[in-house]
Amino acid sequence: MKTMAMILAAALAVVLAAGCAAPNTAGFTVGAETDMDGNLQEVLQVDNAKVARQLAVEDLIVGQTKNGLMKANVKVMSRLNKTTTAQSKFAWFDEDGAEIDPDGDAWRPLVLHGKETKSIHGVAPNARAVSFKLRIRTGERTRWIID
Repeated sequence: MKTMAMILAAALAVVLAAGCAAPNTAGFTVGAETDMDGNLQEVLQVDNAKVARQLAVEDLIVGQTKNGLMKANVKVMSRLNKTTTAQSKFAWFDEDGAEIDPDGDAWRPLVLHGKETKSIHGVAPNARAVSFKLRIRTGERTRWIID
């Protein structure tokens, strides 16, 4: 039994380490992709069941800015009674499915207090964007040290 637990722990460590380098979030991804008929379809990909149990997507709204850029509003809710710390990042894709400016959007802190809901807003970097994904992963608590 201990051997199995050690193997699972090692496998989890490898998955989490790979999540930093790969598009997988070590959390979950929600978004909208264009299907074969050109219609937007909601997408949900879970990479970490624990994060998916802690957070839930309540609503996903896709629209356009006055300048014709794709915009998204995703409402995320904490399922826990305590504070949950995570990070979020938008990824935007062109009609060929290629990510537009993958290093353009940084991971942003997302702190949700017990049962709190927050809206995460994003606007595409240019008019080529036809779909997006909002990636959410576990975050680190920031400790403020005041001298």
